[in-house]
Amino acid sequence: LAYFGYVLWNAADFQSALTGFLPLVVFYFFTVQSLTSWERLEAFFKGWNWMLVGVAAIAVASLYGFDLTKAAEVTDINKGRLAIGTWIHNNPNALAHSVVVILPLSYLLYFFRGQVVGMFFLFPALSALAIYCAIRTESKGSYVVGGLLVVMLFVIGRPLFVKVLALAVAASVGFTALSFLPRMNEMGNLRGDEGVQGRLLAWEQAKMVMEAKTGGAGWKQFIAMIRWEGSLIPKSTHSSYIQIGADLGVWVLGLFVGLLWTGFRSGLRAFRVTAGDPERERCRRIVLLMIVAYALSSWMINREYHTEYFLLIAAAAALHRLALADQEETVQEREAEEETFATETPAGSVLQDRAMPTLALGVRQQGDQVLPHLTMTPGEAAADWVQSFAPIWNRIGFVDVGMCLALTWAVLYIWDYILKNLW
Repeated sequence: LAYFGYVLWNAADFQSALTGFLPLVVFYFFTVQSLTSWERLEAFFKGWNWMLVGVAAIAVASLYGFDLTKAAEVTDINKGRLAIGTWIHNNPNALAHSVVVILPLSYLLYFFRGQVVGMFFLFPALSALAIYCAIRTESKGSYVVGGLLVVMLFVIGRPLFVKVLALAVAASVGFTALSFLPRMNEMGNLRGDEGVQGRLLAWEQAKMVMEAKTGGAGWKQFIAMIRWEGSLIPKSTHSSYIQIGADLGVWVLGLFVGLLWTGFRSGLRAFRVTAGDPERERCRRIVLLMIVAYALSSWMINREYHTEYFLLIAAAAALHRLALADQEETVQEREAEEETFATETPAGSVLQDRAMPTLALGVRQQGDQVLPHLTMTPGEAAADWVQSFAPIWNRIGFVDVGMCLALTWAVLYIWDYILKNLW
């Protein structure tokens, strides 16, 4: 709501901002309110994955004569780099950054603690489709994002030695493997890449606008203009962060990054609730990986005002609510068990002293015997147990504010660093 309110308040055209941004807010609220169970959340991700598979299938089919969207024409315009004739995916980079997400999604949905059909048929088939589609787009950025997502599959929720091994393999074999993909040889000469230099011209103009106007140019108002073959032409920033900074200013850029952080933190802190339950752990890892994918891709494509961002934040918020509800249910069950145990056990018995052995159990001397004894009252022990267990935060704190500021600074630093070193 704060995001929505600021966009309207700062809009150059109130009516345009209202009609353009309101549907995104509605998508968010309907999504977060409808994902009321772990089953629904998993089904939501499965639907998301199959929609992306459909996009990849349409793109690949166009290479073999089955063209539903006049993709052949769009591909020819992009010098043979695969794209399809839709609003979002008529650019090879946009198509590639969408389909590489199929890799982690399919792995977690069908291979991770899955069944035979999913592990040995669905996951390999869907991954092969996504990889082939991404390769035909020749999108360098998507190769890097896809590679990092695969590495993170072996980092999130894994033992330490697996994490270290995955990072070591990625640092050695991974970079070498990426170098053999189409157009990756151009990464060594980005200063000579006309496309990259055109983007950097747009980034420089966006930086000037953001610095001149703290609130930015307004909702969808910034359009970079560069000179090409004697004429001024519009140039996309090819970055959600840059576009947000120019359109809405540094404070909303911080809010944009901050919402990604809070969603990521919810996924991290939900671990103790989801551990041991494949369905819940699957949803938690998907949220983490999709936030990472979006955050990385946002440096290379414009998705700042698409429903993808708002649906992703809604899914993270739904995960947070579900994990919090599970935590509260667990606490209530534990308290009920303790109350039942206390009422059914004779007062002063040794068994009663064992009521909460894992929480506050000490010893006491009774004659020649050493007997177990609670070192705090049942109420104190229950409060201590809840505090030690609670994995879910439920309000924005100083840590979150600090992380938002740090991440915003990091975005601005990277922005400035790239301009200084590549332009």
